[in-house]
Parts: sequence; C-alpha cells; structure tokens
Amino acid sequence: MVAPSPSPLPRAPIERFIDREGWFWGILAATVAWKCAAGAGLGLIFDECYYWVWSLHPQACYFDHPPLVSWSIMAGRSMLGHQELAVRLGAILSGIVLSLAGRILAREQFGEAAGNRAGIFLTLAPIFAGNAFLMTPDTWLAPAWALAMLFAWKGFQKNSLLWWGASGAAAGVGLLSKYTMILFFGGLALLWITSPGKRGRVFLGSLAAGIVALIFFIPVIRWNAAHHWASFAHQIHHGFRNEQAVWIHFDFLANYALFLVVLVSPGLGLLCFRSAANFADERFRFLAAFFWAVVAFFACSALKAHIEANWPMMAFVSGLILVAGDWERYGAAWKRASLLILAIADVVAVLALSLLILAGSSLTPWLSARPDMGWIKCWTGSPVLAREAERNIADLQAKLSEILGPREVAARVAVEFRSSGADFLCADTYQTFGILTYYQPELESFLWLPIHGQERFPWIHEGAWNGRNGLTVEWPRTGCNFNQLFREGGQTRQVFLPGVARPLSLTLNKGYDPSRIREE
Repeated sequence: MVAPSPSPLPRAPIERFIDREGWFWGILAATVAWKCAAGAGLGLIFDECYYWVWSLHPQACYFDHPPLVSWSIMAGRSMLGHQELAVRLGAILSGIVLSLAGRILAREQFGEAAGNRAGIFLTLAPIFAGNAFLMTPDTWLAPAWALAMLFAWKGFQKNSLLWWGASGAAAGVGLLSKYTMILFFGGLALLWITSPGKRGRVFLGSLAAGIVALIFFIPVIRWNAAHHWASFAHQIHHGFRNEQAVWIHFDFLANYALFLVVLVSPGLGLLCFRSAANFADERFRFLAAFFWAVVAFFACSALKAHIEANWPMMAFVSGLILVAGDWERYGAAWKRASLLILAIADVVAVLALSLLILAGSSLTPWLSARPDMGWIKCWTGSPVLAREAERNIADLQAKLSEILGPREVAARVAVEFRSSGADFLCADTYQTFGILTYYQPELESFLWLPIHGQERFPWIHEGAWNGRNGLTVEWPRTGCNFNQLFREGGQTRQVFLPGVARPLSLTLNKGYDPSRIREE
C-alpha cells in the first residue's frame, strides 16, 4: 500500500506555474527549438570531434566507452550530413526522452502536478540541459536510466516480470552508452535491502532485468575479449586510480560533496538530499535507492581519485523526481529561492552561448590579444590582483579559442601538411586527431596517434608508416616530444593564428619507427 501524500504547505504564487501541463510542454518545446538553433551554430567541442571519428568506423565497442554515442552520431550524419547539428541531434532527442520518462514516473507516483514539475526540472537542470545538448556517452545514459526506473517501478508495483524485462532492456541500452549504468543494479540491491516483505519480487525482477540487460551487452563483452579487455581495464583505471602518494584524499571527497549540490543548481541539489532521506514512504524509498547507490559509490571512488562532475549525475534523475513529489512540503522561501537560482543559471547559460555564436568571428582579435591590467594595479595598488586578473582572462581566452579555433587550426594544418612533404600526420592527442578529422576530412587517411593509437583506433595499421616521414601536430597543448619515435628528429616550429590564443606547434620528423613506442 502506497502511503498517502503529506499535507501540503501553502503554495507560493511564483512556483505555481511548474504544476501546469501547458508550461511543461511550452518549456520543453522552447528548449528543443533553442538547442537545435544553437547546436547548428556552435562548433564542436574536442570530445565531440573524437566521437565523430568513431562514427566513421562503427565498432561494437571502443577504447574509452561502449558504442552508442558513435551509433547516434552515425544516425544523425546519415540524415543531416557533415554538420554540427548531425552530431548533436541524438543529444537533443535524448533530452526529450528523459523529460517525458521522468514526467511519467513522477505522475504515476505523485500525481499530475508532480509529473509536470519533474519534467520541467529534468529539462532545465543545468547538468541535464547540457547533457542533452553536447553529444557524449552520458547523453543516452540519462534517458535509459529514467526509463529503467519507470519500468522497474511498474514491475515492482504489479509484480510483473514483463515490466522487469522492459527495465532490463532500458538498462541494456544504458550499458551500451556508458558502463556506469551498472550502478542501476546497485540501486535495485539497495531497494531489495529496504523492502522487507517484497524482497522476493525485487530479487526475481532484478534477475530478469539483469539477464535482459546482459543480452544487450554481449557485443561489448565480445569486443573486449577480442581486444585484451582494453575498454574495461581503461575505465577501471580511470575511475579508481590513486593520483597521489596518499591513501585517502579528503580534499577530493570535499570537492565531490560540493559539486554534488550544484550539479542541478544549489537549491534543488539541497532539496534532493533532504527528500532522499525519507525512507518511510514506499515511493520515496524506491527513488532514494537509486539516488544513494550512485552517491555512495562515487563517494568511495572520491577517496582515491578525482571525480568528474558528470559521473554521479544519474543520482539526480531520481533526485529531481523526489523533489517534484515532495515539493508541497517545502517552505515557500525554499521553493522561491530554488526556482530563482535555476532560472538565473539557465538564462546566463543561454545568453552566454547565444552571444558566443552571434559574436564568434568578431571575438577573434580579442582572443589573441594580451590584456592590459595596469588599470587594476593603479586602482587597487595591488600588482598581485592585476596578475591574477590577467591570468584569469588568459584562461578564458584559451577556453574560448578551443571552441572557436579548431576550424582555423585544422585548415592551417592541411596547408602545412601539403607543403611539408610529410607522408603522414602525427596527432599529439586523440582530441587533436578528432579536430583534424572533422574539420578537414581529407586528412583522416593520413592521421596517426602514436600513444595508445592502436587501442583507440584499431582500424588503422600503423605499420604502413614505418620508415616514413611524419609531421607532428600539437594544439592547444605542447610538449608531446615524438622526436624519439623517429630516426631523425626535427625542429619544432610555432605558428600563431589570428584569434587563436595558443600557437600551433609543428615538427617534421624523419623515419618513423613504431618499435620505439613505450606506452604506459
């Protein structure tokens, strides 16, 4: 028996609109329209270019992640061709699925108004809004997680293996997107622990879901078995590597706790933790199981390694549904503040991206200019503040040039390669490899990545470059020192491009020798 909803507190006028179905559909439609326009106008980030390379070479898995991000880009490319929106089309669609799945689950558990609230929160929360704009492995993980929870709730309530099987299918899709989908079954384990009297149905349902998910995941397992378990090993090392010579990193744990609160905006983030503490109500207990399983897992990981902001984001799929269901118990001040902070965060993000798209080319002179912060020194009398301001502006210039600069960098590399007489191009990183492939497609057949290249791009046969001359390309970072991989090293030359904060470094080396690679 589901416990009755608590008596609601008086509702503030400012937050009543999020209860209404019309507002949900209006916000969703406006968000999708803006993302389509922005997605077509904003250049790809480095990782999106890298995943574009994957889409040109379909595999059952890749060194970094399972294949769904590649398949999604491949589908977008088949419809829209070689353009930015083709890469991001799957991400925009994933945001629609996430919002709808979350809305349906919240509506079934807490009623129509809560469903509309949950849909709006999942559409506008910064971490999910960004995840449904840029194409990454997290893109389809979020809606798969939401659908797996929705179907698991139906299976839990109706004691139906059919619904549990559907939950497993959704989890299987999530596993094809990112390995952290396995934490969904950690949530089921926590649900089993906290559900006395219903543990039998949870166990059988989880078993059915696990079998179905495993069937979906078999191609990834087979690929790993054929490639020395490279992808599994890479992710385990990436998530649990101890980065310093200490046993426990309390600083990493503190940073993790801080950004957990701000991922979905500070107000909503705090409310997620408040509502996830309610285990008395079966509906809250169900959602909290999936929240705490993710939060606890990455808290343990944070004791050893630095946790990136997107890793624990799945906790807040159920977290925001909890907030939507518990909304009427919060005080009016909490609700007003949470909505205001959320609105400010979204407006700032939309304005910043819109200005970046509209003023992109006009920003290029500023991006390569050295700012004069002497006025700060004169006004404050502090050379320290002036240096800090100059450093911050330089960092901003570098970040913006990484969005606006790749097209110009790739075009210049193509010119330099043709005039150099080199046989192939050595990219310093996989991000550089992706940039050159996307913005200068004719260079792809000449590209090679010496460090971990065979793992990342197993379709390339590096033996073809043995004894050949290679032009090493470094941008935006420098210092890869590939000279040791050639029998005759060359001198590095820096090329400064208008509007690009960091120079392009080029080195012509002779006599590539793959046997000199010593990968760690």
